[in-house]
Amino acid sequence: MATKYDIHGRGNDEGDRVIGLDLEIVPGKSIGGICLGDNADDIVWNILDEFDVQAFDFDNFGMKYTCYRIDGGAISFSANEAGNIVSLCCEPPYTGRFDKRFYPGITAGEIKARSKRQELVGGYLVLDRNYLAYYAMPDEIDDFDRFSDLDDDVVFNELYVGNLA
Repeated sequence: MATKYDIHGRGNDEGDRVIGLDLEIVPGKSIGGICLGDNADDIVWNILDEFDVQAFDFDNFGMKYTCYRIDGGAISFSANEAGNIVSLCCEPPYTGRFDKRFYPGITAGEIKARSKRQELVGGYLVLDRNYLAYYAMPDEIDDFDRFSDLDDDVVFNELYVGNLA
């Protein structure tokens, strides 16, 4: 069972980091200045003065994690029991991009126009064989044979960094 809680407090002025909802997305590494492998507590304490942060605990395959949502999910990340960030995602209103072409909230039509190759890997949409940044499939999409079969107005909101290779 998940436990949800809000986090409030004053950020730590030591070691402040630049975190933003418009920074470049670095495939396989970071979103908004938050990196895979970072310590979640360090991130949270550094951003509390500028951003609303909510968190909830959950179990996945017997392991305990905490999911943090910044500004309603503009950036979300999950940390393992050791506090290390193991999953990182963004969605609108996040405005940063990767490869100067792709961003959360992009339509299938835009993806078709801006990418040469689209493939599904483990239920995620990978573009141009970049397995370090990928989109979650929209909830309303459950059955199709090819990406080109999708209507151009289908929106891909959740963009992840990681490694699907």
